Amino acid sequence: MIKAILFDFDGVLSQDRFYEEMLLPHHQELYNWMQKNIFGNEDLFRQWMRNELKTDDVHKIIASNTNYKESFLDEVLSENLKSIRLDKEMLNLANNLKRKHHKKVALITNNVDVFSSVIAKNLKLNDIFDVVINSADYGCLKTEEGGRLFDEALSFLSEKIENCLLIDDSFKNINFFKQKGGHGFLYNNNFKELTNFLKQAS
Repeated sequence: MIKAILFDFDGVLSQDRFYEEMLLPHHQELYNWMQKNIFGNEDLFRQWMRNELKTDDVHKIIASNTNYKESFLDEVLSENLKSIRLDKEMLNLANNLKRKHHKKVALITNNVDVFSSVIAKNLKLNDIFDVVINSADYGCLKTEEGGRLFDEALSFLSEKIENCLLIDDSFKNINFFKQKGGHGFLYNNNFKELTNFLKQAS
């Protein structure tokens, strides 16, 4: 029986992207450069999500390789973070699971420092979820260190992994969680498919 549901953030709870709303369409060249050299640079992006690099460090890298100043990047990101929103259907689902169906709900995300310092506070995520786990706060990603992020969440929830379901848009994360003994649902923006799955799982 599923007693706890673990939600991913990017691609599940929210479809918004850092910088996108503020840079497009007027700064397309900068946006393209960042997609290739920051978000498309797997090693660098993972360092950022482990907090080995902070947002200030990333902005220095961007500024040193483009014609844009760090102050501009700081302002763009600050304004963009204010516009990050939760998907309404997913928000209602999390609330219903917790309040109507008495399930424990957690948020586990591979994310950067500003997620915890800005986004989590702006969206009041700790009021919605029983626990919020961000990789940047723990120095490792979901599938690293034996899945320590999942272990931290399960410890907080006081729940066994076989009673937990992970909703994530990453096959790697879903497969890893299943290998640890949990249940997984690979989310591909098909909300109806997810709700049907949850009905059957309950």
